[in-house]
Amino acid sequence: MKQLWISTQECTGCGACADVCPKNAIRMDEDNCGFIYPRITNDCVECNLCERTCLQRGKREASNFLIPKTYAAWTQNSEIRFCSTSGGIFSELASTVLQKDGEVAGAQYRKDNLVEHTIINSLKDLYRIRQSKYIQSEPNGIYKAVKQSLGDDKTVLFCGAPCQVAALYAYLGKEYDRLITVDFICRGMNSPKAYSSWLGEIEKSEQSKAVRVWFKYKEGGWKSSPKRTKIDFEDGHSVIKYGKDNLFMHGYLTSNLYIRPSCGNCVFKGVPRQSDITLADFWGIEKNLDDDKGTSVVLINSETGARIFDEVKNNLVFHERCFEEVFKGNVCFTESVKIPEKSREFLCELDKIPFSVAIKRYSSTSFSLRLRNRIKRIILGNNKDK
Repeated sequence: MKQLWISTQECTGCGACADVCPKNAIRMDEDNCGFIYPRITNDCVECNLCERTCLQRGKREASNFLIPKTYAAWTQNSEIRFCSTSGGIFSELASTVLQKDGEVAGAQYRKDNLVEHTIINSLKDLYRIRQSKYIQSEPNGIYKAVKQSLGDDKTVLFCGAPCQVAALYAYLGKEYDRLITVDFICRGMNSPKAYSSWLGEIEKSEQSKAVRVWFKYKEGGWKSSPKRTKIDFEDGHSVIKYGKDNLFMHGYLTSNLYIRPSCGNCVFKGVPRQSDITLADFWGIEKNLDDDKGTSVVLINSETGARIFDEVKNNLVFHERCFEEVFKGNVCFTESVKIPEKSREFLCELDKIPFSVAIKRYSSTSFSLRLRNRIKRIILGNNKDK
């Protein structure tokens, strides 16, 4: 294997380097923490396309808006809204593209309940790429597939994390009029290893294989949905994990123990966005726009985004809002999470102990560290005032 041009602290695992390699000399392999990284084989001819593509991420020369047009919105279709993570806006955008013989790229669950990117061309398949998955998806040659479809004069809507949208533009190397990109306000990419450890422990307890994982299950309300995950099993029964019993989501939102290292210093925050549209939950929106069924932030980042939003408006309830409102409920729009020093140790421990044991052991350490740091900041602040 040859030396990489990028460190594990910087690599997002987007996979653009593997897709752009003319000799298929790059594999995306898991490390012992469950994160994928490029591995260069001896077939490499040192053309440096991989490195040049990687360095171009986030450098798209586009006239995207510095202050996005901001909406609080949700679909008028109650079924789509319930089955979506927030307001169902992605489904409406995707449906519009598919109805015009276009294609949509997004993340789907595989049979082993891990996640990969895929491309669909039919409305009947839209359910596969709906909802947030909360673990990193395998790129699975998605950039090549999008480029092929664009070359066939198809309109393509691509949905992914901010780093994946930036990777797509870097891979393509030029603008396409038929490409529409959607990203989301991202807190960080979780390790598939941590997720598999958590789910495997539940499968063992329930004595059945999981066939569907539904994060942010809305039965009981949207505002409490981050605490709620529904799991359907092969034998026909289901369980709902809630609150602190929902160990994977609770740990994700409180400990940061299994978030990818590069997410601790994400370079794709803030504005201007790389994408045409950014979606998220509109946490903290005023009560008359929150019926606890899901309200989306919709940020229109470009003229392309404005055009497709105009096409779906008749299917939505929407209200224009002030851009600054987004920040109070979505801190990660501009700020990266802090990855604990014990993160790698925690993920390696999953080879030896169950997820429930590890998260209890390391979350308390993480909490103590955060408490010490908070006290330290207060003391330093007080000293500055003297």
